[in-house]
Amino acid sequence: MIASLLLLLLQQAAPPTAPPTAPVAEPVAQPVAQPVQTSGGPLTATEAAYDVLHYDLALEVRPAERTIDGRSTMTARALEPASTIELDLDGSLTVAAVTSEHGPLRFAHANGRVRIDFAEPLRAGERFAVAVDYGGAPRVAPRPPWEGGFTWSHTADGSPWIATTCQGEGADLWWPCKDQPGDEPESMDLFITIPAGLFCASNGVLVSDETAGDRRTQHWHVASPINNYSVALNIAPYVALETTFDSVGGESVPVTFWVLPEDVEPGRALLPQFLEHLAFLEELCGPYPFRAEKYGVVETPHLGMEHQTIIAYGNHFRPGPQGFDWLHHHELSHEWWGNLVTCRDWKDMWLHEGFATYMQALYVERLHGPAALRDAMARKAAGLANRLPVAPRETRDTKAIYFADRDGRDSDLYDKGAWALHTLRWLIGDEAFFAALRRMAYPDPALERVTDGSQTRFADTDDFRILAEACAKRDLDWFFEVYLRQPALPRLETRREGSELVLRWVPPFETAFPMPVGLRVGDELRRIEMPDAGEQRVEIGDAEFEIDPGGWLLRE
Repeated sequence: MIASLLLLLLQQAAPPTAPPTAPVAEPVAQPVAQPVQTSGGPLTATEAAYDVLHYDLALEVRPAERTIDGRSTMTARALEPASTIELDLDGSLTVAAVTSEHGPLRFAHANGRVRIDFAEPLRAGERFAVAVDYGGAPRVAPRPPWEGGFTWSHTADGSPWIATTCQGEGADLWWPCKDQPGDEPESMDLFITIPAGLFCASNGVLVSDETAGDRRTQHWHVASPINNYSVALNIAPYVALETTFDSVGGESVPVTFWVLPEDVEPGRALLPQFLEHLAFLEELCGPYPFRAEKYGVVETPHLGMEHQTIIAYGNHFRPGPQGFDWLHHHELSHEWWGNLVTCRDWKDMWLHEGFATYMQALYVERLHGPAALRDAMARKAAGLANRLPVAPRETRDTKAIYFADRDGRDSDLYDKGAWALHTLRWLIGDEAFFAALRRMAYPDPALERVTDGSQTRFADTDDFRILAEACAKRDLDWFFEVYLRQPALPRLETRREGSELVLRWVPPFETAFPMPVGLRVGDELRRIEMPDAGEQRVEIGDAEFEIDPGGWLLRE
């Protein structure tokens, strides 16, 4: 998901552009006010009782009626004895039946939950499957991708153009699932039926594509674990622009950019840049994680989203202020930070958004040099709220962590998360920092050669701290406590006493804070090591000086 603040800054900095060729989504009013939806949060006993193994989703999408109808079959393993489990499903949809291999099951669908009762209690370790038949008019996305649901739009010739978005709300907006980031299926199959003449670009690999009369059914298989919000439908009369990418892992990865018929030429012109972004991120983070499936990008009627192996792209082929498509670069970064490495709990969502934001800053540095990086980070610092911790220790749902400022603005997950990484790089040096980045993506170098799905993993903030400490060979607990676990920024006090410059850090609470300070004295650049607490005196004579000339320090 793209931060509203980041988007605003980039739009302000970008030169005027021609109107987009693709039409925007049609505004559709909701007939009935819907309750606020969110994803994650504390596990209930009925959620904690089982572990999801596989989803099989068979769904018909009817554009003319703007309805869906289907069956979602979940295969899972009981983690403890249980007579009841729960799935999530938005109240705008209706459940017709729930069945198991033994027949119909009793259920109740209320307040966004499907409660399922078993006649015979599940045993710990038992493998089971439940199928939910459901349908109706799914919630329409009022402001995709930030407020999700279905987007029912149309192309220039009036053909249906449909997309799903649901990061903030969870995939239960349109299919029954366990809406917890810490429980991904090991694999998934989607059987999507649509009107003939349309194409559904979805996750994984296209296994079959059959047309019977006026209906077309496509089977997509996802071979790797996947976030439920990353499961996506993108439906239109798409044209496939195809190429390959030579991965550092040694594989030739199929790359497809699905565009609207009217956008074939701008799509073809942009596609080589996608490969440049892939090469850059592989160099930094290791091989593209899903090279056994594909790298897919699809033109959408909303801005964008990091759907695994099928990145949603709605930036209208516009170059950003730094000369590259920032939207694609950000969403592609999530294939590593979000899809390969997934936070167990939304409280660590900065591992997705802060990391992806800093990847973009690093690309600016690669293209334009250190001064451009300094300027890009300075713009990010200007909008920080510093009101809530970036990485709280307590469980959070998506609404609490993402819109935590309570006034409709994004939290600091993006820019402050990126700044924490930027300052950490200054502290531990490039060699240790980039080693930590690579090991965060692939903790064991052997995993860089794996493509069977076992390369994906869950992580939290402490996992990154431990990796960074190992690479830097020093304790970093103080750094993470100050910059990520609480909101206030440290203050650097400076004063001149005769020929000396006196430096003193004032952290927001009592703690060691040995953060080095960059100093330019005349034409000389110095790195001033600071004590755990107290002052540092630097002889500068009567020369002019500048604090932090490289722009590395996150501070008041």
